Amino acid sequence: MIVDYHIHTPYCGHAQGKTIQYIEKAIEAGIDEIGFSDHLGRYYLTHVQRRRYWDWGMDERTILRYCAELAELRALFRGRIAVKIGLEIDYVEGAEELLLPLLDHFAFDFYLGSIHCLPRFGWKHLADYTVYNEEKVVAEYFRCVRAALQSKRFHSLAHIDFIWRYLRWPKSSAPALFEKEIAAAVQTAVESGTCIEINANGYLWSRLNGSEGADPFVMLLNNIRDRQAPVTIGSDAHEPALVGKSFAEIIPVLHRWGIDRCMTFTECKSREAPLG
Repeated sequence: MIVDYHIHTPYCGHAQGKTIQYIEKAIEAGIDEIGFSDHLGRYYLTHVQRRRYWDWGMDERTILRYCAELAELRALFRGRIAVKIGLEIDYVEGAEELLLPLLDHFAFDFYLGSIHCLPRFGWKHLADYTVYNEEKVVAEYFRCVRAALQSKRFHSLAHIDFIWRYLRWPKSSAPALFEKEIAAAVQTAVESGTCIEINANGYLWSRLNGSEGADPFVMLLNNIRDRQAPVTIGSDAHEPALVGKSFAEIIPVLHRWGIDRCMTFTECKSREAPLG
């Protein structure tokens, strides 16, 4: 199967196109299953904080419209492509219980966890943390990654590569630091039964910036293979043209690493499928 489990829609406020266009593009690209995972709003911020900081997701009223439209499109395209309804949810340690009232009212197929900010360093996007000591930010990011995995609130952890794509590397210690942190994160994923996402943007970053012996994307693949960690695959598309982005390159790379299975979800129950 070819599946794309990281798709955004205009409901999040920062994606383009119409939802139906994402599905049509997926069919054109030969994708068997598309998983929509739009951003949940920043539920962990106060109303005052939400006015001050960018809220990159949906509120409860928008979620209702999002689910209703996707349910209609799922029925419309049944037999041509499987449409799964999910959310991408920021993980903030200590705010886990705030999620329950939001999620209990809706029937989702899967949840992606992600980390876009670190409260220890403020409520801005991770890209804005360049004024802080890089090694401390990397260590805190991966501590939160492990906490998110251990929370068992999510079916897959999205774009673990966020940290090396958005933050300037602590060059002197980067290879050893990332090798240690990635290994610990993947092992925690295995122990918690949570997938690690292979994100198309992480692959593209690697192709442009990776170097032999110091490419964290390769470190990630090595650890997934060696620890037999479950994975999901996602393009992180924010416009229809990017659905299945670089999958024609990524899937053969994963096969070369011996990663030939991925996970799919229906009503929060997992199923393993052959990849590609």
